[in-house]
Amino acid sequence: MYKNIELITDALCIVGEGPVFDEKNNRLLMLDIQGKRLRSIDWSTLKVTDTVLPQQIGFLFFDEQDTLYGAAEDGIYKILNGSLVPFSKPCEIKGMRFNDGKVGPDGCLYGGTFSRDNSAAFYKMGADGRLTELFDKVGNSNGLAFSPDEKHFYYNDTPTGRTDVFSFEDGILSDRRPLITYSGGKPDGMTIDADGNLWTALWGGGTAVKVNTKTGEVMEKIELPVSQVACCAFAGKDLKTLVITTAAHGVSLRDEPLAGATFAVNLDVGGIKDYKFKLER
Repeated sequence: MYKNIELITDALCIVGEGPVFDEKNNRLLMLDIQGKRLRSIDWSTLKVTDTVLPQQIGFLFFDEQDTLYGAAEDGIYKILNGSLVPFSKPCEIKGMRFNDGKVGPDGCLYGGTFSRDNSAAFYKMGADGRLTELFDKVGNSNGLAFSPDEKHFYYNDTPTGRTDVFSFEDGILSDRRPLITYSGGKPDGMTIDADGNLWTALWGGGTAVKVNTKTGEVMEKIELPVSQVACCAFAGKDLKTLVITTAAHGVSLRDEPLAGATFAVNLDVGGIKDYKFKLER
């Protein structure tokens, strides 16, 4: 159990998700999905600035020119001064909205949607903005990560309770197989460290766990003072601070006054810089 858990901010989120570290501007960006807010936290002062958004945004990413994008209810948008500018080509998207995604080593976007009846899907988007469905029958896409050697892709469909691993080569996902089935919570947002181990937030479990990707075993556990743990991401110039976002959704603040707060844990191992979306091929 980690004892060095720090509170980044007690400005609560209904559902705090999608943290990404903006190295250029030395800030942490994250989302309150249900609150329709983009949150910016100055990494030096921890000052919080919120921007209200017109749609629920599930995740964020940058392109090679450091333009910020968000995956929303009906597609992928550029986020410019708090406004959403359409980027992806019009497409009938399965599920209620985009929920989680990451840019891959090939510079394409990989992201999935959310549903309550396994009617969501998982998509890939290239520089032309066209969304291609890779697979369907998804409950809730969460916790994407690419291995440091760029040969594997890790993925959570939260209702299944497990992390699956795919082989990844030349932008193609294949050979899907289970890596770990969790106990004490459902796998939500996830990241990977430079040693190739996963850090997974367990929704309903009050913990974030470190998972060995070779054995599928839990190596370490971080216990939080809240139950709905939503996402993990590395931040800071050395990427050795693990940021953990949480949610107040479905929780009594009398019982959990910090539900929806954002926490940090300093680790000995660092993360991997996020890949940036390529606008040209």
